[in-house]
Amino acid sequence: MGEAFMSYHQDPWIREYQDRGMAKWLGFYLSEHTAEMGKEKQTRETTWQHQQQMTDLEISEVLETAFFDHQLVTLQLSTLDEQGQAFPDLTGTIEGMDETTIFLGSLEGDVQFVQHDSIYHASLISNLKWSDVS
Repeated sequence: MGEAFMSYHQDPWIREYQDRGMAKWLGFYLSEHTAEMGKEKQTRETTWQHQQQMTDLEISEVLETAFFDHQLVTLQLSTLDEQGQAFPDLTGTIEGMDETTIFLGSLEGDVQFVQHDSIYHASLISNLKWSDVS
């Protein structure tokens, strides 16, 4: 429709206009792409140190408090990456538990299954403002 209109227009600038197609969107794409690359770089460069190891009793007390009071909890697992650094902490609410598994509901809405014996450290998160949740 636009090409037919442009071919009969009286102004020669409009008649001879060549649409650049996707090239006009390139600047928008690059700004979003570079912002995403910056976030990924920051995630890659962040190192997670192991916190103090907790006993099974201490971990169980934190998990029970988080479950019954519907509080957010942060879990650090005992596994390490190739460089000996800890993986990012898991954050969410305890949706349920059985003898060996904890069902952790994340802030994004999915549920992760965490083995109780793989938890290295657990802590409650209090007073999390809505503006801090990304």
